[in-house]
Amino acid sequence: MAGTTTDSLYDSPELYDQFSTGVPGDVEYFAGLARRCRTVLELACGTGRVTAPMAEAGASVVGLDASAAMLEAASKRIAALPAAARKRVTLAQSDMRGFDLGRTFPLIVIPYRAFSHLIEVPDQRACLECCREHLAPRGRLVVNLFDPNLKVLAFSLTPAGSSVRQLRELVTPDGGRILVTVARTPCPEEQRFQENWIYEAFDRDGRSLWRRCRQIHLRYFYRYEMEHLFERCGLRVEKLEGGFCGQPYHHGGEQIWTVRRA
Repeated sequence: MAGTTTDSLYDSPELYDQFSTGVPGDVEYFAGLARRCRTVLELACGTGRVTAPMAEAGASVVGLDASAAMLEAASKRIAALPAAARKRVTLAQSDMRGFDLGRTFPLIVIPYRAFSHLIEVPDQRACLECCREHLAPRGRLVVNLFDPNLKVLAFSLTPAGSSVRQLRELVTPDGGRILVTVARTPCPEEQRFQENWIYEAFDRDGRSLWRRCRQIHLRYFYRYEMEHLFERCGLRVEKLEGGFCGQPYHHGGEQIWTVRRA
């Protein structure tokens, strides 16, 4: 068996795309917003999973991400679009905590819980303040977060200090398999957890071919904490939805915030 390698999940876009497929309904939701607003800034655009559909919906999209590997994957996805949609996309490498594009936007989006990667409050504020400065006078910022499910979080607090679950199994074209196991170690005092995503590939006879470990750190946010954070950053909450079909907010679901400049 090949050795185990450890790196950031976002340095492996080919694995990320296969197993990080978003939240059901999120692509259609953001594409609909983009269709109405026509010009969009997407932060943490990753491999372009949401970027491409927004461009196909007729919007001009600036996709920003800190990872060169993810942007390279996004550029390949964008290259496969029809010419008209392809011309509407600009990709930029920058940190969402400190970017200056020299223009404003009627819509800024942070899909798929990407804001949760900002662990420290100064980083969270820096990102939101950058967004505020890039919003047009009547522009909106839309942020998707997961609402912390206390039952799930409590399950992670095992005596061993972490919980392990098999996330998914993928059958490869040659009849092999890739198994993904996630080990989560929580830190409730700081409202964050570390996840190790362990990928292991097997041939059709069950022999292990390689194993890779990808690590991420995520912060979770409670509803009124986010309201306070937005207020401190000069933003006013317009609405909070609990799902991508306009559901009301509920514990353990989604947080979909729409905010504007105060």
